[in-house]
Order: sequence, then structure tokens, then C-alpha cells
Amino acid sequence: MSRSEKLSFDDTKRLLDHACGSSPTMTAARVADYLEIPSSRVSEGRRKEWRLSQELSEKLMSRFGQPKAKPGLFVRAEQRDCIESFLELEDATSQKRHFSRVRSLFYSSEFRNELADTIKSIGEDDQLLIPADLFAEDGDENLGLFELGKVRKERARKKFTSKEFRNNKLDRLFSLMRDPLFGEWSQIISDIIKSKIQAGLQPDSIKLYLSATGFYAVNDILNIDPKGNNNHLSTDNSLEKLGREFGLDISGVDKMSLFLIGRLDKHFLEHENLASDKSADLSLREYVISGDLIWSYEGRFTSPKQGSAGLPCIYFPADSDDPAWTPPLLSGFDDYKYGSKNHSMSLCLDAWTTYEVSLFLKENCDYALLISLGSSDEKGSYLGHMAERNIVIPNIAGLSLFKELEQLRKWLGLPELPEDEMKTSIAKFGGYVPGALVI
Repeated sequence: MSRSEKLSFDDTKRLLDHACGSSPTMTAARVADYLEIPSSRVSEGRRKEWRLSQELSEKLMSRFGQPKAKPGLFVRAEQRDCIESFLELEDATSQKRHFSRVRSLFYSSEFRNELADTIKSIGEDDQLLIPADLFAEDGDENLGLFELGKVRKERARKKFTSKEFRNNKLDRLFSLMRDPLFGEWSQIISDIIKSKIQAGLQPDSIKLYLSATGFYAVNDILNIDPKGNNNHLSTDNSLEKLGREFGLDISGVDKMSLFLIGRLDKHFLEHENLASDKSADLSLREYVISGDLIWSYEGRFTSPKQGSAGLPCIYFPADSDDPAWTPPLLSGFDDYKYGSKNHSMSLCLDAWTTYEVSLFLKENCDYALLISLGSSDEKGSYLGHMAERNIVIPNIAGLSLFKELEQLRKWLGLPELPEDEMKTSIAKFGGYVPGALVI
């Protein structure tokens, strides 16, 4: 926060109340004199009608110290204005979460390094096998022939896994994937996979079917007979020959992986603006919820609350909404390599299976609500909720509390709200119970 930015009304009131109450002789006028502002500003700030700048707040704290806050629950969470807003934005939020998650994986150093090591430069394997003078160093004359071979192979291995060498291979690979011939191949593969999915083939069978599509000419791919003799088909204008033009040997690379990675690269280039889309805010804020906890409920959805795909091309190639059909980007590069399916580096959609809701009565008799979502895969007996995503609704007016909660009840699938239990707790903590007489 810059020194000219304003504090919130609540923080302004808290600081001014603390300063004015620091001693019996410290009046609002004296605080105003110290800050060199009109005395009316202090009164307005304490009524939440005016806000301190960051510069004035620092000056105030240097003199009177930091006011003690009320005890509460610390949480990092998304913020929504109301339950209706949370529900309306949930589809857009899940799409953006999915888009951001896959994009994070796609551009991660872990994935890029593995991709670079999967793709071979022309002659790379041969160079690793030959202790060429390219890898000679002073002192090699003191080594035996066998030891010299091992040392030079290790030097070659380090060179071929270096950051510079990997980046060079990746530059060539992505240039290949932006070549018109690759685009033509990709569209044909998309149509093939779509037809195979519709025919009921599983991903492993489809991957096997695609294995020859890089060897034959792109315009002959549809003529490949997986069980027959294909010697009559041309190998000119093939994907593998295109690879050699870019100095790459892609003959041993899974063609499903090349297809998926090429589609993702194209999608992210065309939809880069989605990364900064503000229609659904994923940013997390830090909160201390200081109100009294008057109701909390933990449960399991009858069926998972499944999110929407943020980039349809990940469900190849039919833009299918079936999240079960998600092949790994690279053979051996498992979606679950970095943890659960809702980890920040996963291809999977959101699929919330557990939840916890907590309702807090605030000092002004309005309410704050914390919604926590989790994705436990445990089946059978309920083993407890593990929070993976938190949403805070900071202000729910007391008069509309039960109307608001009714919307959430339907989304959670609860048969009814325990209104009597909640009203008893509200009354216990001094809250307002609509319609009840206070005697």
C-alpha cells in the first residue's frame, strides 16, 4: 500500500479510537492537532465517514502504538459480496481456476524440463555414446580408457540437460508446433481422436492408434491401416521429417503428447487475456474473523460439485466435458505427480466432495460467513473435511440472514437449516433474532 492510499473505514475507526482512548487527557482535538488535520475529521473517522491515509496511520501508530485487535480466526480466502454473488460466480470461478491451474503446469520449470528431456536433438543419443574430443578436458590423459568414457559421457549428459541446451530444444519444438504442417496434422488428429472416443475406445488404445501418424505423410494419415501393410503410403511431408528440419528427433515421442502440448500452446497464445480476466476474482486476502462463532456445519456433498473446464481443448479433441478422459501431457508425467487433483499444478477440474460452513456474529450484529471446500477421495464412512479452498462473505445483514442462508442450503443439498438452534445461539451472544420479542 502506498503512503497516499486510504485505510478502510474499520481500520481508521480502530486507530482513532485507540489514540483518543490512550489517556484521559487525549481528546479528539489533540489527536487532530498531532495529525495536522481539522478536528472534525477525527469525529468523522470514528463514525466511519472518513478514512486515514497510510501516511497518517503510520504517524498515529508511531505516537500511540498499534491498537490491540480482538481475538479471532485467521484465514486466507476469496471474498464474495453475498451468497448470491458466490453462487452466480461459481461457474466462472471454476473455469478460471482450471485455466490458471493448467497454465501454471504448462509453464512450470518441472514440466518444461521433462518435455525438453523427452525431445531429442538430431544426433544427441549418438554423441552421448561417443567419448568425442568435444568433451575433452585437461587431465584426461591420466584416466584409463573405461574411466575416460564414463567421465566424458557424464560431461555430455550435463551439457544435454543444461538450461541453455534445454531452452534451445524447446524453442525449436514450439517453432515446429507453430508451423502450418503441424497445424494440419493436429486438426486431422483431432478428428481421429473424436471419432475414436465416439466409438468407445479408451485413451491407451487411441494413443497406440496414433503412434504411426508421425511417420507417414500428413495427407496419408487417414489411410493408415493399423493391422495392414502400409508400405504404399508416402513418408514425405511427414511430422517426423518436419521435426528433422528443426533439428529434432521426435520419432520416439508419444504422438498424443505432441498433440496435447501443441493444442495447449495454441490455446494459451490465443487466450492470454484470460489469465488476467477479472470476471471471477481468484485473489486471496488475509482475514481475522473476530466475531462469535454461532453455527458451524461440516458435511459431504451427495455428489461432487464439479467445476467447469476453463480451456475446452484440454478434453481432446471433441471439447468433451467428460473429466475422466484426461490423458497425461507426457508419458510418465502424471497429473497427480504434484499431489491431489486440486493442487495448483493439475489438469483436473474442480470436484468438491466435502464442505464446512461457519457463521460468525459480528460486533455490529451483522454476520460473516466462511465457506470451506475440500476434495477428499475417501469413500464410505466420512473421515472429515480437509479445507482446500476458502470463501469469505464479510457482511450479511442481520435482517436478511435466513433468506441468504436458504440459498446456500440448496447448493449444499441440506434438507433444512437448524433455525431454532441458530436462533438460540444468536440470542445467547446478543444478536438480533428477527420477529422475536425481547422481554
